[in-house]
Amino acid sequence: MSRIELFREKLKECNLEGFVLYNMEASNRSSSWYLSGFSGSFSVLIVTPKDEYIVTDSRYFTQAEMETKFKLIPYRNGDELKDIIRTTLARDGASRVGFEEETISVGFYNRVFSQLGVELKPADDLLKDMRMVKTPEEVEKIKLAVKIAEDALTETLNFVKPGRSEEEICASLEYEIRKRGGNLAFETIVGSGPRSAIVHGRPSERKLREGDFLLIDYGARVNGYNSDITRTYCIGDPTEEMARVYATVLKAQTEAKNAAKAGVVGSRLHEVAASIIGEAGYGEFFGHGLGHSLGMDTHDGPGLSPKNNDPIPAGAVITIEPGIYLPGKFGVRIEDDCYFCENEIEVLTNLDRELKIL
Repeated sequence: MSRIELFREKLKECNLEGFVLYNMEASNRSSSWYLSGFSGSFSVLIVTPKDEYIVTDSRYFTQAEMETKFKLIPYRNGDELKDIIRTTLARDGASRVGFEEETISVGFYNRVFSQLGVELKPADDLLKDMRMVKTPEEVEKIKLAVKIAEDALTETLNFVKPGRSEEEICASLEYEIRKRGGNLAFETIVGSGPRSAIVHGRPSERKLREGDFLLIDYGARVNGYNSDITRTYCIGDPTEEMARVYATVLKAQTEAKNAAKAGVVGSRLHEVAASIIGEAGYGEFFGHGLGHSLGMDTHDGPGLSPKNNDPIPAGAVITIEPGIYLPGKFGVRIEDDCYFCENEIEVLTNLDRELKIL
């Protein structure tokens, strides 16, 4: 069954006759790309009982014809988007229509969606659920994004030494990713010394010193799919406390990975890691979820949050990334990308996890 056929089956299960998906300036590029094959930054997908359509402007007429089998409806200056959508739905007999409320603003809903003359039903979970379960082809794309990212970091580590700034290390890593054909999955995180305790710290002009932890959280995007990796290194010998914290994080990650498989409830897997960190006396310093779904977005759906009480489906790719962050001292995080199979996980990332001294 093709992707659009499966989507249509899900529409029927929800008693929906149509669907409208809005993507403006890449606000919902991933879902648009996933469903239609079109990778541009502006599109409105319209699925009716009779056909599939893509509305886009002259920047993308040729690209749309190359990338998607959806029928092109040209959007030109002076056209009213609401009129195009309303006419298409009415002509094809779609009166009960789903849409993604989380990807549009209240203002846009009032200007366009509320005036379509149909019964609207929020249906964000339709595509979320589909996107969370990866096909073998999608997993191979993520593996390629992992390889490019890991090769880039391996090369960058040759550049790392005391006196280099966080910004210089970031620039080197991002260059190595692009040189290998990747784009950035998200804004690269580089933190050293006390700044490694900033969970999502941007790289600064701070220069590495002996005795620092260096935390790097980064990813590559390749063919629309992302990797997301974190490693923490030590510049020179660690203190006893640094080694103890690192060992605790590694144990928490290892035990969580050992317990991971399809069907495990997300919050339960989070608790596996959190309990180990808590028993070591660092519970208050692990404040985020254990991991998130990964795919065309770096946060591609539900994951290992303490609030997620749903089982993880077979085929999901999810990060496992415990951390301990001691304000004013240092932080440690280790993150792997994991493919959830029926009885185990396949760890897609390959970089060493033991404490590495640079």
